[in-house]
Order: sequence, then structure tokens, then C-alpha cells
Amino acid sequence: MAGPQCAALLGDLGADVVKVESPHGGDETRSWLPFVDGVSTAFLSVNRNKRSIAVDLTTPEGRALVRELIVSADVVIENFRTGTMERWGLGYEDLRTDAPRLVYSAISAFGRTGELAERAGYEAVLQAFSGVMSITGDPDGPPARSGPSLLDLGTGILTAHAVTAALLDRERTGRGQRVDTALLGTAMTLLGYHAQGYLSAGEVPERRGSAHAALVPYRAYPCADDESVFIAAGNDGLWARFCDALGLERLRDDLRFSTLPARREHRQELDEQLVAVLSRLPRDELLDILEAAGVPAAPVNDVAQVVEHPQVRELDTIQTVFHPGLARAIELVASPFRATEMVTRVRRAPPMLGEHTDEILDEFGYDVEARTDLRARGIVT
Repeated sequence: MAGPQCAALLGDLGADVVKVESPHGGDETRSWLPFVDGVSTAFLSVNRNKRSIAVDLTTPEGRALVRELIVSADVVIENFRTGTMERWGLGYEDLRTDAPRLVYSAISAFGRTGELAERAGYEAVLQAFSGVMSITGDPDGPPARSGPSLLDLGTGILTAHAVTAALLDRERTGRGQRVDTALLGTAMTLLGYHAQGYLSAGEVPERRGSAHAALVPYRAYPCADDESVFIAAGNDGLWARFCDALGLERLRDDLRFSTLPARREHRQELDEQLVAVLSRLPRDELLDILEAAGVPAAPVNDVAQVVEHPQVRELDTIQTVFHPGLARAIELVASPFRATEMVTRVRRAPPMLGEHTDEILDEFGYDVEARTDLRARGIVT
């Protein structure tokens, strides 16, 4: 999903995005569950603001057609296994002479060099390889996959950032360039202080569930009504406010818990006492107490609760667009950024497979007869 996410973000910023798909099923995510009226919701999630052309890249004619599209473009984004585009004659070196201003973005699993360069990799494979999975999950449980596809989607976000930087550089130099990103590189970036802790202090991080290695209390606690609240009282000032608000002066003044280093050292003892207190309070009552005290906290919502929350709607994160294939309006999660001088809206619904093939070919001078011939030979649909 990295390439589609990148292109969707660029489309949010106003790019005219042409999605090149195989006539034989198209983007793999079109087959992912769940479906709404036969349309994959996974596909819907990262393919707004695009047009779809279905071209068979296994044929010389299909590759020639796509090359024609590429050399006229500002940016090309490819998300194949390393070496695939080069074998098709569509690599950066194959194109740069005819398209010197092209920004060529290649997304891979393990990067373009090294012994693993041509190895295939999916989100969960890279979560496992990168160590992300090793620090996700409960301490006494097995390694867990992160719920969101943070490496795929994170790579898409970082790639969009790099592409816009390359376009800015082109304004200065007049030249395009190749931009390489990899899920493994994204994983190293997102490991952040976990990786730095090993590099600088030799510490290998462990799974801690919802807790934090350095801050205490900083985790989700169960409430009396089978709900949970995440409490972020990690520094000494917030800890004092937390204790005062809940009448826990005895814990505030206990030398085992009075400072952050002490709370880290006696984490298990403190958590046992906090669970005993907090599990007697209903979630909303606890949240009201903490809000009044200025202690950062939040309910542990499910996806339905957060999607329907008024604050999410206030941010205009959920937008509506008409989907021609479904013949009705649908809601989509839109771009998270807003700007005073740019409109970042969902302008187009995620396309049906080959929905814009004729439209795009017409823009490149293919008349009805030429389009009919390509379709009859199975090169496009």
C-alpha cells in the first residue's frame, strides 16, 4: 500500500494521478476483504483522487504505451519488487534521457542495494524483520503485528515528502532525479528512540503492552465498566496532580514513587496499586476527574468510536464523494493536512479498474479506432 498511499497524498495536493493497473484483476488490494457492494474497502482507503488505466505491462505494446505516459509526467511512482521496472525497460536509467525532468520514485521492501535488495516483502514481513514486531504486544505474550500498516503507510507518507522535495529541487536545477524509499528504512526511522537506545546505550527494548519504557505512569488502565483509560502522567508535576485529583497523597509522598526514576524502579508495585484504585471507577468519571486536574488522558476507543467522534468530524478528516461504480456517495478518510492557500479535498472517488482508460488514451491522441484495436488485442481494458 506504500505506492498507492504516496500517490493519494500527492493527489490530495492537486496532482493529476494516473494509476496504471493490470487488466487481470488490477491492484492486489481490490481483492482484499471486507467488501462493500463488491468493492474492497482496503482499495478505497488509499486510492482517492486518481484515474485508472488498465494496461498489460507483460506485453511490448503495453510497456511502450506506459513509457509514453511516463515521459510526459512530472513524477512516476513504482512499487514493484526491485529490478522489475528495469527488466521491462522502464527503469530510471532507461527513461532519464527522454525525460530529464522526471522525478522517479521507486519504493521497495529492503532497498535497492545489498544482499536482500530483490527479496519480496510485505508489511508484516518487514515488521518482523525490522524489530518492530519484537516490541509490540504484551510482555508475557508473543510478538504482535501492529494493527495499522504503519510501515506501508509510513513509507507512502515519507515518499510523498521526498517527491515534493525533489520537485522543489527541479525548480532550482531544471533536472529530475531518482528517489528511493524502502519499508526497512521507514521501520528504522519509526523505531526512533528504541533504535537510538541500542546504538547509544546498548539497550534492547522489550514488549511493554501499552506502557512506556521511560515514563510511569504512562499506560492504559482498566476501569470499573470494562472500559480502559490511557493515562499519561509521566513527569513529576503531572504525577502530583494525578495523585491529588484522586486522593492518592499516600502514593505521591511515598519515596518509592515520588520521582520518575523511583517510579520506573518500582513500576510493578505502583501499577498494582493504581489498578486496584482505578478499576473501581467508571471510565467517564475517571476521565472527568483527570480532565479537571489537567492530566492528559483518553478513552481507549475502538475504530467506530473514533470515526464517529465530533472532533474527527470537526477536523474534516472524513469527506464525502460520489462513487460511480457504487452509484452513491461514500465517506473516505481524507488528507490530514490543511493549508490557507491550497485546497486539499477528495475530488475523485477511488476508480473502478480501467475506468479512465479511454479518457487517458484520448488525451494522448489515441482515436477510437486505435483504442478499439488495443482493447481487442488485450493490451488495455
